[in-house]
Amino acid sequence: MKTVPQEVLKGYAIGNVKSITPVTAGLVHETFAIKTDQGQYIIQKLHPVLASRAIGEDFLAVTEFLRSQNFLSPVCVRTKNGSVLSIVKNDVWRMQTKLPGQTIHVVQDLAMAREAGEIYARFHSVMDRMDYRFKSKKILHETEKVYGAFGKATKGCKVDEVEKVAKEIDFIRRELPRFFLPSDLPLRVIHGDPKISNILFDRKGKARAIIDLDTCNRRPLLVELGDAFRSWCGGAEDDPKNAFSIPRFRAAWKGYEVGAQGFMTAKERKLVPKAIGTITLELACRFLTDYFADNYFGWDPKRYPSRRAHNLARCRGQIAEFKDYQKKLPAIKKIVEV
Repeated sequence: MKTVPQEVLKGYAIGNVKSITPVTAGLVHETFAIKTDQGQYIIQKLHPVLASRAIGEDFLAVTEFLRSQNFLSPVCVRTKNGSVLSIVKNDVWRMQTKLPGQTIHVVQDLAMAREAGEIYARFHSVMDRMDYRFKSKKILHETEKVYGAFGKATKGCKVDEVEKVAKEIDFIRRELPRFFLPSDLPLRVIHGDPKISNILFDRKGKARAIIDLDTCNRRPLLVELGDAFRSWCGGAEDDPKNAFSIPRFRAAWKGYEVGAQGFMTAKERKLVPKAIGTITLELACRFLTDYFADNYFGWDPKRYPSRRAHNLARCRGQIAEFKDYQKKLPAIKKIVEV
């Protein structure tokens, strides 16, 4: 079983370790919950793509700013020598305090969808006041660049490999360029990965906090909203019958709308329905790119024989959700009133 090396643990002043438990929900980092006689912590072995000192500094700045604004946030735990990151045998680790609350992996009801919308509206409103220049150059949801990387990946592979996924390639080539968002949208501080499991809920179902804050950066608000509604209103990413739930979208949008009235522009609001399609296809594109590259997303060896097989299932699941979303787009626009 994977665990945290003693050499890493010795670098932190966290008391005597009582237990270390793997957290298996994430797709990118290796995550562990640690209980000591001084408290509870989360430590992550960071994926090389997200293991830079710049991202570490941004994580520290975001968590400190959120706490200064009375928005519940984990505390970044530095090493004994004051570093945000711990580098041991070429592996990069980062620790934070563990917040109380439940991690939910699937939106369970309409009340939860509304809670998710409300806390993200509050998060965006708070972060809109943050005067900070992000140091990381790792920017998520650059749809045109994702599409470009996808094109390079498909051109550089063997013919028989491409033929296996020809339908998916043709669909993404045909549809995604039609859903590129305008380049002149205002830049705001977004989370970058607003899946429901990055929200902590209390026992009464109230959203308490947002976690996994290492992908925050300045991007158009619409890429965040497109990803959030895609995720909250769809099924499992690798479900071949993935569908978009209008009732969940209505609840989540109403929750978001309440807190967004002070900063969201009319143009941003008008493009919310389109943005859902943008990010659904972008994710399908990313999964199919990693089907060829085979080096980024985590995968479930209990259900799939390889990372490539899991990524292909995820790609097909996102395409299925996009097709269902297209059928329901008039209803989505009516809810947003555009």
